[in-house]
Parts: sequence; structure tokens; C-alpha cells
Amino acid sequence: MMIREGGRLLTVTEIDHPARDIVALHLADPAGDPLPEWEPGAHVDVQLITRHLRQYSLCGRPGDRSGYRIAVLRERLSRGASAYVHSYLRVGRQVRVWEPRNHFALRPAERYVFLAAGVGITPILPMVMRAQDAGVPWRLAYSVRTLEEAAFRDELAQLGGEVTLRATSTEGRLDVREFVGAFEEGTGVYCCGSPGFVEAAEEAVAEWPAGSFHVERFLPVPRDFGPCEPFEAVCARSRLRVRVDAGASLLTALRREGVRVAGGCLKGVCGSCAVTVLDGVPQHRDSLLTAGTVDRMHACVSRAVTPEIVLDV
Repeated sequence: MMIREGGRLLTVTEIDHPARDIVALHLADPAGDPLPEWEPGAHVDVQLITRHLRQYSLCGRPGDRSGYRIAVLRERLSRGASAYVHSYLRVGRQVRVWEPRNHFALRPAERYVFLAAGVGITPILPMVMRAQDAGVPWRLAYSVRTLEEAAFRDELAQLGGEVTLRATSTEGRLDVREFVGAFEEGTGVYCCGSPGFVEAAEEAVAEWPAGSFHVERFLPVPRDFGPCEPFEAVCARSRLRVRVDAGASLLTALRREGVRVAGGCLKGVCGSCAVTVLDGVPQHRDSLLTAGTVDRMHACVSRAVTPEIVLDV
């Protein structure tokens, strides 16, 4: 497991439990220095003492630089990170955190429709806060299996907007299409949740204009790219030529040759392994970039269309 360079040590100042199987960690600089600014939708990379590197959405109040708040779900099939956080992490201990990144930014709109399922409420909550502070009308549909799993219920209730909370175990699935309604000019829809929930949201806005719907995913979109072809990566700064075999990822090949590139989710959804492309054509196999992006790629899953690609690493 790779130890990533950089970041800063933050101290766990508070731990609370906003819902069953979810803990919220409050992180602050040990010297009391202000933390970097962030906008709703941002997340941070967090490395634990166990060396696990994970990405967590910031779910505190935007503009508060005294500390960060993240929420961690207890995963039944945990690879170690969530189990450590829930069972062993304590107030006073430290974790390493990198500056916020945002692939899910809240854009200006006349009104907002927010859709969240489970722990997907974490990036949505600051968006709701921002909309409320700005006086922009908003509605939120929040789907959970049971009410005990609904995080930050009290905070949402205090915001005063229209919140539809649906416990699917007793009330059945939320009709996302009915909640979203017909397209109205100036509406922005923001969604985060399980693959099935996101798919229902995409179907609900399928006829809406491009740019109306914004989503953050837990898992990559299933797509068929065909067989993998080998290619060569030229590392401009490292002065290396690295062969990427058909059965290997670009990230693995670079690390094998000693080129340090960060990597978090390894699924193409977090963006931590982004590298700059100087020449050649990338094939984006992640869920963040589109074919029109030619100046960067995500090394964990994406490959090259051209036999050679030149990277600024």
C-alpha cells in the first residue's frame, strides 16, 4: 500500500454519530490555523495510520475554515478503512488530509432539486446550506432504508426547506420522476447515491436539457470499451518510457518504474490519480472526464488510444 507524499496532519477534535453505522469526524489543524477554503460538492483525500487512502465528501458548513467535517459509513465488506475509523479512531488522534478537490461543484441556478440516497447526503448537505443562505428555493428528496440510517436529520429540519424523507423498508421506493417533476427553466438537479438510485434519477431527467443534471457516483458507470491494447507512456519529467501491457493499468505500470502517482478509489470516480497529458490521445474509462478532455486522464483505469502518450510526470 503506497504512502502518498504531501498533505497535512489534522487532529480529530470530535466524533459523533449522525445515523446508524455512520460516524462524523471533525478535523482541525493542531495549531489552530485556518484550513483551505472549499465549495459545496468538494471532497478530501484522507490517509489513515493504517495507510489506507480514501476520499470523503466535506459535509460541514461552507465557509467554515476552522475545521472539516466528513462522514464515514461502516462498510460491511470493508477493506480496512471504515472498520478502523468506526472501531479504533479516537479524538486526539491524527490523520493526513490533502486540499479539497471538487468534481461536483454547485452551479448558480434559479432553483435546485437535490436527490440523495444513504450516505450520498454528505456532498448534498453543504449544497442545501449554500442554497438556503443564498435565498435560492430548493427541494430535497432523501432516500434511506430505515429512518435510523438518515444522517443529519436535525440539521436538515432546521434549514426550513422542503425535505422529503423516504424510508424504503416501510414506504417503498421513492418515485424520483414524480418528485423531480417536469422541466422548468433555471432548475439545477444534483444527485448522489447508490447506482440504482442514480439510474432512476437519470431516467427521470432524460429529456431535460444538457447541463441540468449533475451527479456524483460511488461506482463507475458500466461501459464496454472492448479489449485493452498495450501502449507506451513517456514520462517527460522522469525521463522514462514505460510500457503498459494489456493486462495492467497505467497507474500500476508507472508505480512499477518508481513514478509516484497518487491513487485512491482505483475505479475512476475520485480523481486522485489525475495526470497531465502533453501529447497523445487518452481513452477515458473513468466516470469524471469526457472524450473532449485531452489534457489530462486518470491513471487508475484510463488508457491511450494512440500507441504512445506523453505525460507530465
